[in-house]
Amino acid sequence: MTKREHPLKGEFDTATARWERTTHEDGTPAALEIGYADNGLVALRMAEDPDGDILIYTPSEWEAFVEGVRDGEFDLESWEDEPIVEIIEDDEEAEPVNRAEDAPASK
Repeated sequence: MTKREHPLKGEFDTATARWERTTHEDGTPAALEIGYADNGLVALRMAEDPDGDILIYTPSEWEAFVEGVRDGEFDLESWEDEPIVEIIEDDEEAEPVNRAEDAPASK
């Protein structure tokens, strides 16, 4: 399946798009590929699964995303030393509260 249809944004043809693989700071290949279609749409996909799911962006959505990245909007502090389980001390009978949903996704 080379053509993906987004109900609001239009058609993205994965076969004719120009794909670029992202890289880490040291220049090694990263996990994502960015695809640029002739109709202006931009897509993201996992490089190891080119036939899998893709995210489709309009040119203005993509521009806003890139500007947010440049401005540090998506920068995260390291969570390596943060506990995954938090114990609430004020109620002795309370069970520990699992805060796994608050922890960041693993890298």
